[in-house]
Amino acid sequence: MKHEIIIGGRGGQGIQLMGYLLGHALVKYRNLYVVQTEEYGASTRGGESYTELLVSDREDDVAAVKVRNATASIFMFQGAWEALSYKVREDGVVIYDGSLVSPDKGIRYDIRASDLARDMFKSAIVANMIMLGALSAITGIVSLDDLKASVQDIVSQRFRELNIKALEFGYQEGLKKLGRS
Repeated sequence: MKHEIIIGGRGGQGIQLMGYLLGHALVKYRNLYVVQTEEYGASTRGGESYTELLVSDREDDVAAVKVRNATASIFMFQGAWEALSYKVREDGVVIYDGSLVSPDKGIRYDIRASDLARDMFKSAIVANMIMLGALSAITGIVSLDDLKASVQDIVSQRFRELNIKALEFGYQEGLKKLGRS
């Protein structure tokens, strides 16, 4: 089992947190090998931000450090898509926020997380958790329970409940996209 994952957006969207939660869940709860790299622009908010994860049940598979053929990706900013789409496989899963990104390849799933976060949670801040929940449902790379446990481990107590609710909501949105709701 091997996955190459890209999560791309802009500063302030919680892109790095998404990668950290995903990597933590896969290492701690699935005993997988994970290498994660992070890139972000000089400006904290608004600049391009992305993280890449190599995931495998074999240590040798994660030695490359950089994603070359993403099997799964999340995009929340057009600039990140334009910069990284060359790494996405034609048959790779692309979960994107269609109000912010227009991808042109991959197996695409439009989850309008920014709009959904504002409508359902009155704050766009949890759009990242909606996308992570959708990734769980659509790809099965990580379980919803493992993501929720990762939130319990890492996220400040003040924000845990909100983030877990957004993960669950995103998971349901992902199931809807698969016709399994």
